[in-house]
Amino acid sequence: MSDEFDPTPDSNYSPFWPLLILVSGLFIWSAYQVYATNSQRNVYNKQFQSAIPAISQAQNVGNRYEALLKDLIETSQKDPVAADIVKAAIQAGLIHIRPKDTNATTNPAPPTPAAAPSN
Repeated sequence: MSDEFDPTPDSNYSPFWPLLILVSGLFIWSAYQVYATNSQRNVYNKQFQSAIPAISQAQNVGNRYEALLKDLIETSQKDPVAADIVKAAIQAGLIHIRPKDTNATTNPAPPTPAAAPSN
């Protein structure tokens, strides 16, 4: 009746070899992932090191541009031609005006009345 399953230890099946193959595969896969990640990190570090001069040059240009615009704004308070240049730069989006800090204790504007739902 139980010809399909014979619980006798006649078979020489051992789970050692499948587990060894599985564990060695996982080890090889994780070793490759570590190698690939480290090589990618090295490439990114080299790219960043080569970009440092361009980044510092861009920061220097940005600082000089900001100083030039501050000087232009100070000059525009006394010179009408500089004021026209500042107005054109604001319209072009080259100069961004930050609103003055408002007092946080002021009340917000009242909400706009919504249309009444019709029944």
